Amino acid sequence: MCAVTFAVYLVTLPLDLLLGISFRCLPRLVKKIPPETDWVIVMGCGYDVSPNALHARLDMALQLHKKCPNIRFVLSGTEAGDYSEPRYMENYLRQQGVPAEKIFRDGKGFNTAATFKNARYFGIIRAVVVTNDFHLLRCVDTAWLYGLEVYGYAVPSENRKLRPYRWRYWLREKLVHYWGYGRFLLERWKNETES
Repeated sequence: MCAVTFAVYLVTLPLDLLLGISFRCLPRLVKKIPPETDWVIVMGCGYDVSPNALHARLDMALQLHKKCPNIRFVLSGTEAGDYSEPRYMENYLRQQGVPAEKIFRDGKGFNTAATFKNARYFGIIRAVVVTNDFHLLRCVDTAWLYGLEVYGYAVPSENRKLRPYRWRYWLREKLVHYWGYGRFLLERWKNETES
């Protein structure tokens, strides 16, 4: 799987360069919160399917809260009936001492693109996004497509329970990144033809 993933990344490198993904995104991957950033967007993932990945993201968010107590959090994920990723994430952060007034839930963050569209709706223009390293490049690039100034804060995939699947995640992200690009261009084309 590792060899397949590496081959896919090598073959798609010219397209990445053509689209400007590396030039646009790599300078925005940061180790500290940039000045004048008030928001942190924590990307959800199923707590019933990937609790280790979600807890790692939330623990990273807690580290950012300790460094900068004034920042506010958008917890983005799926809400459907009794299942609520944002509520689960909020409970986790509240138990660790993050005040309720610093937490905003986005229950319509069904996917990466929806998260950033919703952030624009909330009036957020600049934010730090917290997610796993394999997801980060796509997050930063998708945010740019939807007009947000986003800085990526990576959660390393060092968890032993995630390690066997790491290359699968990296491969999936590469393919979904291009799918998201195509979907964005289709949305833009539809909006232009309707107006």
